[in-house]
Amino acid sequence: MLRIFDHQTPISRFDMTPIIDIVFLLIIFFLLVCRFIVAENYEVTVPDDISCAQPAPAAEEQITTVTVMSTGNGPAVYAVGAEILTAGSGQDICGVIAAEIDRQLQHLRREKRVVCLRVDKDICFGDSQYALGGISQSTATDMKLAVTKQKLGQ
Repeated sequence: MLRIFDHQTPISRFDMTPIIDIVFLLIIFFLLVCRFIVAENYEVTVPDDISCAQPAPAAEEQITTVTVMSTGNGPAVYAVGAEILTAGSGQDICGVIAAEIDRQLQHLRREKRVVCLRVDKDICFGDSQYALGGISQSTATDMKLAVTKQKLGQ
């Protein structure tokens, strides 16, 4: 007797349930993450009426300015940066100017210590020599000179 074997292999089926579970978990995860990302976006008010923008000078490129200005008929006024200096005699003001210049230049390398001397055009040399003396007593290694066309106080 002849036996015929029925070699039928069961049809394999692909189970979609785990894939659907993973897809739903990913959807929920990304929905939650997107909500946190939206919450971190803060509104920033940016000025929009700027004609041009310039980067702030780096500390290595800053120049300390010594200004000598007239106060009318009174003695000359000396300013180092934003500090307005007052002293009694000429030797005192030289030391005060040198100390203030050194304070402002202390964080710079020696070759970058530049001082700009600005003098009002109505100032006589007798008053501006104290600023020159203060610069020479300081640790500044270079000096630039500028004379203003108009009085600084006006």
